[in-house]
Order: sequence, then C-alpha cells, then structure tokens
Amino acid sequence: MTRNLEVDRSELADTSQPGILADLLIQQIAPQLEKPLPLPINEVAMACGIVEIQPIDTTAFEGGLIQNTNKSKGFVLIRAGRLPQRTRFTIAHELGHFVNLRHVAPQGEDRLVCTKDDLRSFGAGASYRHGMEAQANEFAAGLLMPRSLLTQQAFMKGSPEIGRVLALQSLCDVSKEAAARRYAELHGADFAIIFTLEGKIFQHPIRGGSFPWLDLGIGQPVYRDALTRNFQGVENDISDQEETRAEWWIDSAEASRWNMWEEVLILSSPP
Repeated sequence: MTRNLEVDRSELADTSQPGILADLLIQQIAPQLEKPLPLPINEVAMACGIVEIQPIDTTAFEGGLIQNTNKSKGFVLIRAGRLPQRTRFTIAHELGHFVNLRHVAPQGEDRLVCTKDDLRSFGAGASYRHGMEAQANEFAAGLLMPRSLLTQQAFMKGSPEIGRVLALQSLCDVSKEAAARRYAELHGADFAIIFTLEGKIFQHPIRGGSFPWLDLGIGQPVYRDALTRNFQGVENDISDQEETRAEWWIDSAEASRWNMWEEVLILSSPP
C-alpha cells in the first residue's frame, strides 16, 4: 500500500552525523506509520526527494545515486536480482548519501556509485571515500533498525543468542549480516559473530562489547575441534551453546581471561 509520507528536509540540514540524521528522519516518519517496522524504505526515500528507484542489470556496482546540485531531487540505481533484504539496505545506503549534504559525487562525475565492498565499509578509514561509505552504512543501519524502536524489544535483552539476531532480522526485514552488526552494536555484551565456509573464515568477524580481537584472517581454517567446524545439520538449524576453548579463537595471552561458548547457525548461502 502506498502512503503519502511527508518529510521536512530542513529538519535534517543542521547535521552531517549519520546516526543523528537517521534518528531525525525516524522521528518524522514513525508517527505517520501504524507499523513503523519493517520501515517502508522506498516510500521514505520518495518522501525525501528520490524521484525514482531503478533496478539495473549490472555486476559493476550494488547501488548508485544521481542527484541535482542542491540535492532536491535524486535517482537511485540498484543492482537487479539481489535479495530483497540486501536491496532495502542498498536503497537506505544511497538515501544516506542523498540526505547528507556533504556527500557529493567525485569531481567531474555526475553520480555516486557504490560497490559491494562499499556497503561493507564501517569505522574509520584511510580515505575520504571509505569514510563517506561508512557513514552511509551507519545511516542505513540506523534508519532500518532504529535504536529508539529496538532497545525495548525482548530480543535485545538477556545473553546473546543467534535466535535473537534472527528475531531482529525478521522484525526489520534486513539481511542476517546487517542484523548481526546492529545487534552487536546495540546489545553491548561481549561476543563475536564469525562467518565460515567449508571450515574457513570467509568474512571479517563482528565483535560486540569488549570482545577481544579475533586472531582469524580470511581464508584461515577454524580450529579442527571447534563446534563451528563440526556441527552438522540442515539449513537454519541452530546448535546448542557449548563451552569452547578461548585459545582457539583469540591470542593466547588473552585467552586465560575469557570463558567462551559457541553456538552455530547453518546457512545455505552467505548472510
């Protein structure tokens, strides 16, 4: 159902902080919705001045933004054929570029184009480009998974569990990876989420709270006796939590300070 949402862009003009921009936008949008989650991101984008969201058959990028000089109108390009949850994040990412007055196309170009790696940029980086993409990701996470609407949810309380990450994913209609990052950011407990394929690390781990640095590089095998390496099941099976050896995961100098447990979710494709 199409809703005529209204956004006053002047209320967003005084900050370039992505988290604050997302919060200010949610404050305007949520009261207009009977059910704010999952957020109707296409309609929110249109209310902000995005004229069209156009799927493109390409492997060159995940998303793109074409905007006029004063950012009153914009066109979002998205890679066709992606899972709906990833498309939603891409649209929110491009909207983050659009509403942030400091995000402009490189000199001599008429559009911002964002790759798969750009949509995984987080934290401080060595380049202006990395920082801009990280800010767009922070905005997208804050918009699709608003702190103000999540902190009182039952799944945000208690000890960390995979089932609670999946509850966040379902409520907000985002990918498992995006839900895991936001859960780690908001929950505050000490835990880590790792991604493995055929017994090897295939993506940088996500750490929550004060969990120590994981001594795991992409392509590195998981320790042979770890539950993560040995749990058998079918898609969406979740193991029981079992005690594990801290030295299998972190630097031995730190390991004596930590008691750890493992829990495993089986997926048929990357999150």
